[in-house]
Amino acid sequence: MRPALCVEDDVKSIAAEIMKYLHQRPMASDSLDGITHWWLVQQEITKNMDLVEQALTQLAQEGKVSKKMSANREAIYSLDPAYKPTKG
Repeated sequence: MRPALCVEDDVKSIAAEIMKYLHQRPMASDSLDGITHWWLVQQEITKNMDLVEQALTQLAQEGKVSKKMSANREAIYSLDPAYKPTKG
């Protein structure tokens, strides 16, 4: 069983995510199931996308991936052909 303080922190964090969602979409309404599966998942995906972008930027700076822009100006990432992994 988790300590009450951890649960309280989780509740505060989830409440903050719900409010963030509602501030971005003031007309939104949904059931508990919908909020759990759509609102909170979407918030997590957005958060994760920011982290993924940071990771890709770091990998590009390290010369491990290359970044090219598509015709519609979307960044496309792939393994940099010049990258040679070290054996280890």
